Amino acid sequence: MKKLCVFAIYSIFLITLMGCVVGKKVPYEKMKVEINYSGTKSIALAVYDQREMVVKGSRKADFVGYQLSDIGVAWPMGTKSGKNFTDVIQEIISQSFKSKGYTVSLIPTSYKDNYDDIKTRLIQSSSDRLMIIKFKKLQLVMVVATMIDIDVDIEVFDKSGNTLAFKNFQKSEKIATDILGTNYKKYAPEYLEKEIASWMNDPQITKELK
Repeated sequence: MKKLCVFAIYSIFLITLMGCVVGKKVPYEKMKVEINYSGTKSIALAVYDQREMVVKGSRKADFVGYQLSDIGVAWPMGTKSGKNFTDVIQEIISQSFKSKGYTVSLIPTSYKDNYDDIKTRLIQSSSDRLMIIKFKKLQLVMVVATMIDIDVDIEVFDKSGNTLAFKNFQKSEKIATDILGTNYKKYAPEYLEKEIASWMNDPQITKELK
């Protein structure tokens, strides 16, 4: 009987824990990236997911990170809308450029796509500037503290496909201490919003877009 009670208590604890971590969604869709310049050029934009766990099929394309439970289980988190993470970021950046006078063509991509095929589709858009943002790593890891791992390449081309700028953005750092894991809906989008703004406002990138 004692063993049965212990098992019942453990089961309730486990179910409660699972309820706290399963199905967490990060509302990156609400981000607004501030670009510090304006222009009238047309831009063709592709955001290309090459994160290892997505390419290998262990995670879906809406994946944004993990929450680690007290018993060491890594529960995946996704976008709030269920859309591919790269599609969400592409739309956020597109709206930012449009608000500054640019015309933006969104070039759809899949993690299965070949880089050269994406570039060809960009060129076919006949836009003044072509941009590929490649996610090699971008994810949250939530435990007592929340970490973010970023490894992103941004490449800007002229309308013929000649490279004008290439920049890698890479970091791994703590962005919050959140023991209960309850405030991520606020601090995760706020952090990434500023991070993406730093990419778009990087002097090497902006020089070719102004």
